[in-house]
Amino acid sequence: MSTRPESEQSTIDIAQIEKSFPAPPKSSYGFRKTLPPLPPMAEIEKDAAEAIALEKAMAEEAESNLSPLRSELEKGQPSPPPPFGLSRTMPRRISGDESRPGTASTRRYSFVSIDPKRNLKYGTGKNCTVELSPQPSEDPNDPLNWPLWKKDLNLLALLSMVAVVGAMKTALISVHRVLAEEQGTDYTSAAALTAVPLIFSAVSGMASSILAKVWGKRPVYLSSMVLVFIGSAWNINTRRDYAQNMAARIFQGLGWGAFDTLVLGSILDTYFEHERRPKILLYNAVSLAATWGAPLIGSVASMGARGVATQFEIFTPFIVALMPLLILGAPETNYTRSSFDESDNETFPTLHRSQSRLPTITFSRDAVIGYLKDVRFLSYKAILVDSSLLLQAPRAAVAPSTLLLFVLTILPYVSLWGLTSSLSLLFSRSPFGLVESSIGLIFFAPFLLGTAVVLGLYWLFRQRQFSRTIHLLVLAVGTTFASIGILGFGLYIVGSAERPGAGQSVMIWDLSFTHNSISFPVISFLLGLIALGSATLDGTIQPIVQQSTAFTSANLNVALRNIADMQAGLAASRNLVAGAFILGLPNVVRTWDGLRGSAIGMGIVQIFVTAVVAAVCFDLGQHVKRLDGVVMGLVDLSSLKNRGSFFDAD
Repeated sequence: MSTRPESEQSTIDIAQIEKSFPAPPKSSYGFRKTLPPLPPMAEIEKDAAEAIALEKAMAEEAESNLSPLRSELEKGQPSPPPPFGLSRTMPRRISGDESRPGTASTRRYSFVSIDPKRNLKYGTGKNCTVELSPQPSEDPNDPLNWPLWKKDLNLLALLSMVAVVGAMKTALISVHRVLAEEQGTDYTSAAALTAVPLIFSAVSGMASSILAKVWGKRPVYLSSMVLVFIGSAWNINTRRDYAQNMAARIFQGLGWGAFDTLVLGSILDTYFEHERRPKILLYNAVSLAATWGAPLIGSVASMGARGVATQFEIFTPFIVALMPLLILGAPETNYTRSSFDESDNETFPTLHRSQSRLPTITFSRDAVIGYLKDVRFLSYKAILVDSSLLLQAPRAAVAPSTLLLFVLTILPYVSLWGLTSSLSLLFSRSPFGLVESSIGLIFFAPFLLGTAVVLGLYWLFRQRQFSRTIHLLVLAVGTTFASIGILGFGLYIVGSAERPGAGQSVMIWDLSFTHNSISFPVISFLLGLIALGSATLDGTIQPIVQQSTAFTSANLNVALRNIADMQAGLAASRNLVAGAFILGLPNVVRTWDGLRGSAIGMGIVQIFVTAVVAAVCFDLGQHVKRLDGVVMGLVDLSSLKNRGSFFDAD
């Protein structure tokens, strides 16, 4: 292609332009620039009219120049090449360039608008307008697609074991003194029969969370149920043998862990967002009611000829009856929802989800074989097992939000365990001489008030969103009642039993004048306040964990996994400290100074801890959530470095 010499190229006469459009004179006021005065409105209108006329004339001239070319094209004659070797190819319109994404769009995008091949799924029946969250697959093996009766049967099987586990935890708590006398040990050793299983349940609970990610929850549940059964059956014939009694309780504790840490994850696996809140309420209520209501019945059962063994004679047949329910009614709930192709309609046809609460029973060989395949022992295996998978649960247990919740809720939780474990020490000997059933009645207020708070918080969070005001209200109410209960328990007993001038280091059971000065309904009520405060503070766990996971998780499936892991880690940590507290507190409350000092210390420390945690949550909440993502491996801070403008590579 030939080019013109530089001297022949078109030039612009700058002098001519300056004559036509003279530059305004420079201002004499230093370096500040001022705009020239606007011309009169008439001149502006005149200039606008001239500009319109000039534009019209240029358009007519261009049309006249193009008319010969258009006529030649209509006749089919080739047009002469353009001068100076210029290409006739016109530049492509930018608006037609599909490779350039639009920016600064204000349109709202849904799953359907982003991916037209993806159809949003909605509920059925009265929930037909509710968008399902999470979005299920079309695979009938997806737990979200199970019929409602199958979901509820799975929940019933798990909650039945949760109730048994909760009752077994406090089975011996009202008879520690009796066990110490029967087995020839001190009170601390007898209390260890409650404390050591809790410690082992913390270890097995964390191990269960890790193993469930590799092989699924079902084999962990079934193995744990076998351990609980072995420990319960063993306890029937270990009345006077402390070593065997401890070994049996350790087996039970190893089985408790899975039902402390995995059940919430199973609920999240099987129910949609609009379905799961009542199920979580039921889980929390059953767990708390079984734990603190069992001594009401167990203490009476322990007064028979068989003593404490009577409780395990009740537990063991009950576990045997639950075995078929757990084996046949609790299939695997772990499911990798990205392992199928929604576009493959031949493999997964459109699925209709049943909301029937009763199954349609078809007795046939194929139906039985198909169901047995669904409930086989091992039906899930992680695709890739590496350190990141195995460390998901431990990382969630030490995430900053988990640690803050642990610090906030631990004192009321362990105080309730420790003080109730000391009731038999304080009141079963002279001068009170309370029998097992009388000590068991003291658990009525913790059972009643704790369960009532769980139900009340469900109603509160259903009526109002978990805002900062609600958060402050819950923290204030929970801390107030917990501190009153802890302080009141210690100071009431010491104040009622002290005689003016009596020595402060006298052993409790040597004070014969305290028999008529202490009201046991008051003691029950004070312990109920501790349970009320502890359950109230526990009500902040779920919302705070959800806020953290929503902030750090890449998608909803990861968020649900992190919710289960964080709460599992919190449950395991609290059980570990509760076991240690049960071992140590009886040695502290033997004397007036110890009982009063521990009550004052725990009550005041709880107030201080709540204030600090509230300040951290409200002032540094965003930083805490970012640290959650870093600790759990969900946030890569290297991506936050300044790499230049987003549009630099445009």
